[in-house]
Amino acid sequence: MGPKFQKKVIGRGAAYIYIETIASLISGYFFWLIMSKLTSSEVIGTSSTVVTFATIVAVIAGLGITTGMQPSIAKNLSEKKIEEAKIYFISCLLLVCIGIFVCCISVLIAGNWIANSFGIEFGLIMMSILLIASYNISTLFRSAVVSSLMTQSLPLVFIVSAGAKLVVSSLLLVLGLGSVGLVFGFTFNYILSSILLAVIILKTIFKTAKIKNVLENLKDNTKKILLASVVNWVPILIMIVGSQLGTIVVFGTYGASQAGVYFLALTIVTGITSVMSSLYTIALPTLSGLHDYRKRIAWQTIRLSAIIILPFTCSLIFFSNEIMNLFGQAYVNGSVSLQILLISMLPMCVTDGIYTLAYSYRNYRYVLIVGLAISVPQTILYFLFIPIYGEVGAALAYTVGATLGCVVSIVISKKIGLLLFWKELVAIFILPTSIGYALSILHMNYILAIIFTIVFSYIILLKIRIVTRSDIHDFLDILPDNISNQIISLAGKFKKC
Repeated sequence: MGPKFQKKVIGRGAAYIYIETIASLISGYFFWLIMSKLTSSEVIGTSSTVVTFATIVAVIAGLGITTGMQPSIAKNLSEKKIEEAKIYFISCLLLVCIGIFVCCISVLIAGNWIANSFGIEFGLIMMSILLIASYNISTLFRSAVVSSLMTQSLPLVFIVSAGAKLVVSSLLLVLGLGSVGLVFGFTFNYILSSILLAVIILKTIFKTAKIKNVLENLKDNTKKILLASVVNWVPILIMIVGSQLGTIVVFGTYGASQAGVYFLALTIVTGITSVMSSLYTIALPTLSGLHDYRKRIAWQTIRLSAIIILPFTCSLIFFSNEIMNLFGQAYVNGSVSLQILLISMLPMCVTDGIYTLAYSYRNYRYVLIVGLAISVPQTILYFLFIPIYGEVGAALAYTVGATLGCVVSIVISKKIGLLLFWKELVAIFILPTSIGYALSILHMNYILAIIFTIVFSYIILLKIRIVTRSDIHDFLDILPDNISNQIISLAGKFKKC
């Protein structure tokens, strides 16, 4: 299979994940926007700290299995070995359940210490346990769907789950349940998505497979799963701690209100990062099954991800004050933090692509090095910067760590022979940044300025042939032919102007 075919496979599989993650970005922003109108910054700060803590523990409980299982399940499904894939998936599920049980018991045992150290009530500790379990089950089921490349159902599952999260959270806050109600509403998203994804998996992916010999294969599968997962789990855990620890440190140093401000700025950037990572999510199982063209596909993945996300990201940098003000006047102070966090998008785009390629080669040493290069500086700088600069210090630590990780990943890319064409990446970053800055100087309305920045950036990128007709064809593959042909024709006219 040639690079053109593989790029189309990645594009088609990633298209639905893009829809899902773009919906996640938009709904996540509106979710916290509505929550900020229904409750105080202190409640949001406390809830976000509990969510952050539960997310870190959930990653510990998951043992990296949700990522580690993808290459094997993808290979079995591509070779029509449905029964083997199902047995392997059940083995993964059993291991994740064991990890959940151990971590949840540990949280219960440490409950008094957590309550005394952070002032978190027992009800929130119980909510964090529920979040740990539901997060892992939902993520595992979603990973199975991604491995199958049958991602058409993911946007609908997300929309239904996110809608339920919004309704439940709003209702519980109106009833006066505060942080406990907000965390439960947030968790309900994962509970519902777990149920929906389980139905999809049984009805589509593993419909024809029979359950047998699970226990006989469990021992062999366990060794294989843990070998593939732990090497990925360690750097992912390190990176999650590095990216999320800032909220907890801000909470412990300055209290719930400032933690809530930083969390909302970080949530916006995390949502954008998830959109950026969609292509890498589908690229991992695809690259893992290739013998040729991996480096070429990896570069195209980095390039396309930058084309998709950087014009939007750069357009936000100069209007962060207006964006944070939508949450309320209490959150405007987070605009500087948001600007600093947005700068990390370019280095993270490059780093994630190199990380994915290294993992597809099973070069776990490089995977670990990249993870450490990001998270160790972030973790150290959190404790150095936050006491001095507050949530701005947390943003600085996050971005500096991301940049250092990018430098290390570039060194690794040279060792594995991946060529990075920096002129294209720099142009994709500089163009929207310059346009956004110019429009901010002219004091244009921020909504119009963001739209104009994105549109003008793509027009210029088309004119200088950084965005090509081939890219447009890839982006529009999932649209009906009559619509995609009209858009391609229109793009061609811009190039002739």
